[in-house]
Amino acid sequence: MQMPAPDEAILSRRAEIAAALEDIVGEAHVMADDASLKTYESDGLSAYRQMPLLVALPGTTKEVSRLLAYCAREGVKVVPRGAGTGLSGG
Repeated sequence: MQMPAPDEAILSRRAEIAAALEDIVGEAHVMADDASLKTYESDGLSAYRQMPLLVALPGTTKEVSRLLAYCAREGVKVVPRGAGTGLSGG
């Protein structure tokens, strides 16, 4: 499986995107440091690895809706994640 190339325009806006996500879910619920992000670079099927730009952990359906609306508006790709077991390979 070919992984998509990172979008340099989005990567260059990392701090701006992190701040926007923090406004939605709170600073404590946005991960931006490499040690925290490493946990989310793959699921149980570790054949495919991609370090995420950021990880946001919404606590309500309203936060999910606001996050998705922001990301859609700004062209930020979203990968939803459940338990990370890899049962579905992604």
